[in-house]
Amino acid sequence: MIRWGAVVVIVAACVGYLVYSASGSSSEYYLTVSELRARQPASQDVRVAGVVQNDVQRSEGGLHIQFTEKDGTASVPVDYRGTLPDIFKPGITVVAEGRLGADGVFHARAVLAKCPSRFSTTPYVQ
Repeated sequence: MIRWGAVVVIVAACVGYLVYSASGSSSEYYLTVSELRARQPASQDVRVAGVVQNDVQRSEGGLHIQFTEKDGTASVPVDYRGTLPDIFKPGITVVAEGRLGADGVFHARAVLAKCPSRFSTTPYVQ
């Protein structure tokens, strides 16, 4: 009987660890642009959320993108090389992952679009 109890405890511990490790990466937070500015200098990689402004510049076949990310009170220029989410455009909220450089530019390694909680749809009409 004690053996079965030990087996159950070990299996429960393994399942608990798997659930904890799987949810750990999805619960990572991000900073607002204002919080990033308050933390200067940022010596580590962070995620920063803000709204894309109307100054998007693309070069190198669209794979080098420069834009400004802004929250209510602060803004930061972002420099990114790579592919962007399909819905990337001025006015959407994005989360950029990278590091703030000494030049004041946020050098992003990844840019993710925050999906709105509700998508507007038009009714289907025949």
